[in-house]
Amino acid sequence: VINLLTVGMDMSSLFPSMTSCANLSPDDVVLKKQLYLYLTHYAASTPDLALLTINQLHKDCVDQDPTIRGLALRALCSLRVPNFL
Repeated sequence: VINLLTVGMDMSSLFPSMTSCANLSPDDVVLKKQLYLYLTHYAASTPDLALLTINQLHKDCVDQDPTIRGLALRALCSLRVPNFL
């Protein structure tokens, strides 16, 4: 998905599937990094669905792994949705 995103294909229709993917493997840093990249890219185009990701990002901000905490905080601060500000 990330490969197609970088090529320029519209992958916004996968937003609900990508948000549910966050709960599949809570300790997989590579998966979370790619997921957060996807979320920050498409949050502005789907603000209603982006609201659903806030809870997962808050949970990840208190994770024991500092890498996941940092990635979650960066993703949370990078969401460009006017309703969140």
